[in-house]
Amino acid sequence: MSKKNHDEPKEEVSEPLSEWQKRNKEYLEKKAQEEASKQKELEEEEAKEAEDSIEGGEIAEETEEDDSFYEEEETEYLEDDSSKPELETELSEKERKKLEKLQKKAEKEAAKVHISRIHIYRALPVLLGSGLIFLLSVYFLTPLATIKTIKFSGNQMVSQEDLLKSSKIDEKDYTLTTFINGGNHIRNMKASSPWINNLEMAYQFPITFQVKVKEYGVLAYLHEGGQYYPILTNGQVISDPTAADSLPETHISIEFSDKKLIKEFALQIEKVPASVKKNIKTVQLTPSKVTPDLVTLTMHDGNKVLVPISHIAKKLPYYKGIQSQLEEDVPSVVDMEAGIFSYVEGAQNESSSSDEEKQKTEEEPTGQQTEQAAEQVTESQEEEPAEPQNSTENPVNNENR
Repeated sequence: MSKKNHDEPKEEVSEPLSEWQKRNKEYLEKKAQEEASKQKELEEEEAKEAEDSIEGGEIAEETEEDDSFYEEEETEYLEDDSSKPELETELSEKERKKLEKLQKKAEKEAAKVHISRIHIYRALPVLLGSGLIFLLSVYFLTPLATIKTIKFSGNQMVSQEDLLKSSKIDEKDYTLTTFINGGNHIRNMKASSPWINNLEMAYQFPITFQVKVKEYGVLAYLHEGGQYYPILTNGQVISDPTAADSLPETHISIEFSDKKLIKEFALQIEKVPASVKKNIKTVQLTPSKVTPDLVTLTMHDGNKVLVPISHIAKKLPYYKGIQSQLEEDVPSVVDMEAGIFSYVEGAQNESSSSDEEKQKTEEEPTGQQTEQAAEQVTESQEEEPAEPQNSTENPVNNENR
């Protein structure tokens, strides 16, 4: 009996494994291999990036917990070999669910792609551009985008309010759009007033616009209907009259209203030296049959100059040399219509009523006088620059007009 009892356990050990135990054994071996491969991958990831190692550690812990839980269940299943065949079906279902769960986790780990640094560098321009667009959007939504200061300098005849109104710059306009449309604003201001010669608008960070205004000067005044209208250096006549008590002590008074001739006069007189220009008192249109644009310039020294408007820049600079040769306190006329000669005012009419001999006698001093004037012209050319004159343009004319 004792021998039989001693042999019975050996038979139990040599008993073949059940179908479930075989599957369980295969699963454990497979799982051990998977864990070894996972452990190797985790070690590689830990060497590359600390962040991936942390995530891998969390996943490993979860896997270990699941494995420990599953091992506990397995031990229970192994101990309960004498359970009924009905329980084997339930255990296989649980086993299948665990396998599916582990497979899903393995797929998730495989789906995780390591982001290398080169991809981060490539993404930086996109991130920076997006951040800049975001900041600009916030800026344009705030009142700071419309705050701007406009300063004017150099304007005397045109007020800042008129310039700002004509520029069409609105308070609600953005600072950026005001800068972009600066050319249009300058054109609007320049077209608003004939006084404006030139405009420059410069932007000063962050909100200041500096506008420099250059205005035309006043060349003369048009005397018409008892009113004085300013004539600018470009020949433009201002429609707003200037009060008589506001006129400067020395100014040029224009006595004709032909706008075309006034503009031509302004262009010509700008080339005349200031010393001669300041001596002009009035300008009257006295056309002749030969010269329709002939004007008479009355000077502050009492003399008169006859000169075509088209020849003012060429001939009038010679008046400074001729003036010194004229008699003091005796009004004289300097005729520059055809050539350049001078005579005492009123003497021309007297000579026309006398005979030829008397006329020749009276014209001798005048001829000598114009010769001296011509010499003085040459000296004046050396003292003050003027346009070159041909010798044929300044003949000594002894004939009476």
